[in-house]
Amino acid sequence: MPDPERIRTGEDHDAPSDGKDLALSYARTLSWLSLLLILTTTLSLSFFISNSARETLLTRQENFARSLAVNLNYQIFRRFFLPTFFARGHIALRDNEQYERLDTVVQSVIQGLPVKRLRIYDFSHRVAYSTEREELGKVGLAPENLDAVLEGDTPKPETIAGIPAWQALCRLPLSEGSFMLRVLYPLRGELDGRPTSVMGVLELTQDITDDYEEVVAFQWIIVAMCLISSVVLFTLMLLLIHRTEKVLALRMEKNRMLEKELHSNEHLAGMGRVVASIAHEIRNPLGIIRSSAELLHNRTDKADAGTQRILGAIYDESLRLSRTLNDFLDYARPRRPKQELADVNLVLDQLLAFLEGEMARHGVSVERDTVPELFVRGDRELLYRAFYNILVNGQQSMDGPGTLRISGRPDGRGGVHLEFRDSGPGFDPRTLPHLLDPFFTTKDAGTGLGLPIVQSIIVSHGGRIELLNGEQGGALVRVSLPSAEPSVVSNA
Repeated sequence: MPDPERIRTGEDHDAPSDGKDLALSYARTLSWLSLLLILTTTLSLSFFISNSARETLLTRQENFARSLAVNLNYQIFRRFFLPTFFARGHIALRDNEQYERLDTVVQSVIQGLPVKRLRIYDFSHRVAYSTEREELGKVGLAPENLDAVLEGDTPKPETIAGIPAWQALCRLPLSEGSFMLRVLYPLRGELDGRPTSVMGVLELTQDITDDYEEVVAFQWIIVAMCLISSVVLFTLMLLLIHRTEKVLALRMEKNRMLEKELHSNEHLAGMGRVVASIAHEIRNPLGIIRSSAELLHNRTDKADAGTQRILGAIYDESLRLSRTLNDFLDYARPRRPKQELADVNLVLDQLLAFLEGEMARHGVSVERDTVPELFVRGDRELLYRAFYNILVNGQQSMDGPGTLRISGRPDGRGGVHLEFRDSGPGFDPRTLPHLLDPFFTTKDAGTGLGLPIVQSIIVSHGGRIELLNGEQGGALVRVSLPSAEPSVVSNA
């Protein structure tokens, strides 16, 4: 069961963390689903466009072949059949002279056209004419639907593929004759405006491999362009989603900080009410105890050593309790800083003058490197206390002789940058993230409010504090405060 106090102070952040992970996981899932949708859509569109282009090409080739067949039928009837029939009384293509005459007519029509082969079949399914003369008189070359054409039917042109269409996509360039277009047309004439009976079947074969290869190349271009556009679009979407993730993570982090601050403020408000209610009851008796112990200690010069130690212990403990009570009050009800011109160098001068004896007793030397005219807008007393806590913590962490280094200069961005370094062991990396949390302490007799009070003072002045370990060892405390111009502050 979770600690109610921990929940109340906002230290249990499991729920927001789960919300963040859920939101980022949803964004990543959305990006991949978007890629799948884009690829599916673009590939489908590319195949639809390329197939439409292929169908358009085939339709154009079919129309051309049909028109050529009609023209051949007309030319053969007018220029060969009628003259030969009236001159000889019959048609006999086995006669070399008639064959040559017909071949001259055919070649004059198909000259320069992509015609692979032309045949004429008679009613016995025998090849009566062919551009390849060795086929003349052969049987068994006729297509299956030849009888329907002999009866006057005109079938749709047929594409004859030497390889499957899907293989053509992967076998560029295509070999000659891979795709052929065959047209069957009933051979007949027209006399006195009336068609004659069918005299045979005209078979026209075209090699459309080159055109089909262009269509396949066009298909690949479309697919490649669609894939490239999909990748570009997906990349842009992915960048947008990643940017959204970062913004979302930042906002959720801010929300967690605000939630933590809200819970902390609620906790402090409750603590402030409790401390305020008992402050009067504690301070008055504690003041009487401290003053009485001091009075008795001063009046009992001739008392034995044991009595002197007891009175001294009472006085010291009353001072410690008074300081602890002041820490609680200062953190629970922080004082609003004054807005006046404060010279950081002057504050450090006063502070080091006060700590000089204490530092000397512990063998701690102070090295100071600060430029003049480090002015800020704030409260000298609060800054004095903040710097005091930082230096005392540094001196205590060394636990013996050592060196404290103080540096200060403008940061070039309208602020004052201060660094406090000591030659001690530095911060424990395990506890470093929690040192600014209220009531967290590594000291047996500490309250855990020293550094939080420092942070509260610095933040109330519009600055920030950073705790880290120095590159050459020791603890390093960085403080940044907004700078102020003396003339502007004084005129204000």
